[in-house]
Amino acid sequence: MSVRPVLFHDTGDIDVVSDELGHTGTIPAAEVLWTKHPDGTDNHDFIQLDCPDGCGSSSTWPVAGGADALIGQQMFVLKEFQTPPLGRAAWTLQDAAAQVKERVIAMDGEERWVLDDAVLAALEAQHA
Repeated sequence: MSVRPVLFHDTGDIDVVSDELGHTGTIPAAEVLWTKHPDGTDNHDFIQLDCPDGCGSSSTWPVAGGADALIGQQMFVLKEFQTPPLGRAAWTLQDAAAQVKERVIAMDGEERWVLDDAVLAALEAQHA
C-alpha cells in the first residue's frame, strides 16, 4: 500500500505514511472516503486514502485490509462507526465491527477476519 494508516485519532482523523515517497501527515476524518459505485453511491467495501501533502499519491484499501489486514480492518470499523446507517439511533463499535466482519467474510472468507476481541476492546476504550 502506498498510503497507509499508522494512527487513528478519536476524532476520526488518521495519521498516514506514504511508503514510497516517505510523506507523512494527517488525513481529516471528512477526507477518509469510501470509493463510489458506478451509480455514485458509497461503496463500503473500499476506502481511498489520499496522501495529505497533495502529491497525488493515493491507495485504495479493501475491507479485508489488503497487505495489512489488522490495521485495514481497524480503519473500516472506525469509519463505519463514524457513519452509522440512516435510521440507527444506537450504533456501537461492536455493531460497526459486525458489519465489517460480514463484508470481510463475503469478500475473502472467514479466515481473513483478524480483528480479535482484544483489539476491538482497545478501540472501544480509545473511541468511547
